[in-house]
Amino acid sequence: MTNWWPDPAKLKRPVYKTLQGLIIDAIDAGELQPGDRMPTHRDFAYKLNISVQTVSRTYDALCKLGYLAGEVGRGTYVRYRETTDTPMPFVPNRQEGLIDLSMLKPVTSSLHYDTMQKGLEELSRDFTKDLVQSFRPEEAFREHIKIACRWLKSHHIHADPSHTTYTNGAIPALVASIMSAAPPGSTICAEEVSFHSIRPLCEYLGVRLETAGMDEEGLIPEQFEALCQNHSIRALVISPTVSNPRAYVMGSARRQEILDIARRNDVFIIENDVLGTLIKNAPPTLHQLDPERVFYITSFSKTIMPGLRVGLLITPPSMYIVTKNRHLVTNWMANPLTVDLLTHWFDNGTADHLISWQARALQQRQKLAARLLKGHSYLNHKCAPHIWIPLPKIWQESEFVERARKNNVAIAGSLPFIMAEHSNEGDPIKLNSVRVALGPCSEEQLTHALNVIATLLGAGSEKPLPMF
Repeated sequence: MTNWWPDPAKLKRPVYKTLQGLIIDAIDAGELQPGDRMPTHRDFAYKLNISVQTVSRTYDALCKLGYLAGEVGRGTYVRYRETTDTPMPFVPNRQEGLIDLSMLKPVTSSLHYDTMQKGLEELSRDFTKDLVQSFRPEEAFREHIKIACRWLKSHHIHADPSHTTYTNGAIPALVASIMSAAPPGSTICAEEVSFHSIRPLCEYLGVRLETAGMDEEGLIPEQFEALCQNHSIRALVISPTVSNPRAYVMGSARRQEILDIARRNDVFIIENDVLGTLIKNAPPTLHQLDPERVFYITSFSKTIMPGLRVGLLITPPSMYIVTKNRHLVTNWMANPLTVDLLTHWFDNGTADHLISWQARALQQRQKLAARLLKGHSYLNHKCAPHIWIPLPKIWQESEFVERARKNNVAIAGSLPFIMAEHSNEGDPIKLNSVRVALGPCSEEQLTHALNVIATLLGAGSEKPLPMF
């Protein structure tokens, strides 16, 4: 339950009206957060020396206005509301003593610092004119793109250099792809739980967002097709290989079914595959199955090291000029130094070495999580950098996240990953889950953090009482 209480001295007649205003002000100021449980009617009335009827009238009015939501048998909660200020899943500032598992980052060690230093030293001995002077991406990156395409081919991703673009990571590629496939006022589709930037990005671009339900393989084909028929969907944004919050891998048959629906309804697909190279023997990418329809995005800050902010975008041949123009006006070109470094690593085998190292490190972290969270249910993949934990019924998501923070462990709630407040049937979407990143800290810190999480999950029929 929230620790927030209004100042009784500020209550004026009519009391229920001023109390409404104080609660709304607290929500707008962030003193009351989405998911916070409000005091019971009786506790509120006693604390403020007002009638229970006044509290009931206040809560009812705020429920109608969309600020609160009442659940029979569970109480009244601050409602998750539509806003362009969509919360991010991670802690915005590094804090002393905090083990931050809220941000998805790869495992790193001295190997990565040494490799970066060595790579920059090697580049410094072989500067090119284009690296220093070029403002023209096609001229600067012509040879780099050819090397990148050869590397992609070695990972069973066939890319035509004339349709491939270096970007400053996955988000610029996603922006250019959505802008190309879906003009303002049109509609795209995403899985109901997806990459946290998609929802605010659609709002900023003036694109409507519809969501399709998911099962253990990801997007449900029947729901996708129904949306295509009812909403003139222009594009589907999908993360079929581990890159989604629930870490699923979509099977080959499901991928083909999704593509068949896209073809029947003339829908482009934007495939986010930023973790795909970590997964051995993964099903073919959607791009491999239909390069004429699929925008393919990969990047390297989560598979090699966080500072390597560079990605690759492969576009359908018919959309290359459109996408190139939109990338030019939003980013112009990828950072030449970073592109030069990554291309050098493609060429000499360093990229593959670091990706293989990362896959092994994440498998060890997943084994650690399996041991420390034994007996608790969660979703994962053996090479994923995260796990997804549906919470026991005794916990509200916001309370669980807050309690972990009080134990100096930061984790991400599900809210930023939910693409819509309500399902297509009109039911509120409340996942009551958390995402835990396994890569950002040392193994010793991760062990401590997972023990904290296991203790909270194992609270039994009662959650721990708050400590003031």
